[in-house]
Amino acid sequence: MQDLVNTALAAPGKPTRPDLLTDLGSARSWLSDALAAWSAATGSPAPAIDLDESDLAPLRDHRELLRAVLRATPGADTAASASVPGPSRDIAAKVLLTVTPDGGVRYEPLESGWRAVRALTSAETLLAGAAGTAPRLKACAYPPCGLCFYDSSPNRTRVWHNTKTCGNVTNLRASRSRRADLTG
Repeated sequence: MQDLVNTALAAPGKPTRPDLLTDLGSARSWLSDALAAWSAATGSPAPAIDLDESDLAPLRDHRELLRAVLRATPGADTAASASVPGPSRDIAAKVLLTVTPDGGVRYEPLESGWRAVRALTSAETLLAGAAGTAPRLKACAYPPCGLCFYDSSPNRTRVWHNTKTCGNVTNLRASRSRRADLTG
C-alpha cells in the first residue's frame, strides 16, 4: 500500500516526483519493483500481474482512495473523505487463500490488472488491521505532499512524514497567522 500511495508525491523542498501511474512503461516498472519488494517482505512468490492502458486511471483512483483513508484521523470530520475519486469507497477484492504445508496461509489475487493490485493492497490492509499496525500507516497531513509513511513514534501521533519539511511549512504558517491575529 505504501508503495502505491507513494507513486505520486509533491513534498516541499524536494523535486516533485512525476506520477508513476500516468504512462504504461513507468507503471509497469513501478509494479515490478513493488511486487519484488512485497515478495521479499512477505516471503511469498510475487504474483504475475500485468497492466494495460485501461488499468491506469482506475489504479490512480484506487491510490487516491487509499491516500484519503490514510489521511483520515479518528474522530475527525469525514465529509472530506466522502468526495474521494472513484466509483465507490467499498473495496471488493478477490484473493485465493492457500494453507501451506507448515500451517501458514498464503494469498494471491484472483483478478488481473489494477484489480489484482487492489486485491493485494486489500489483503495487506486486512492483515495490518489484524496485527494492530494499520493505524501506524499514514499519509502526510500536508496537502501537497501526501507521502505514505509508517509512524514509529511511541504514541502514534506523527502527522507529517518529515517535521522539517512538511511540518515546518504548516507550523510556520500557523505561527504567522497567530501573530497577524494578535497585531491585527
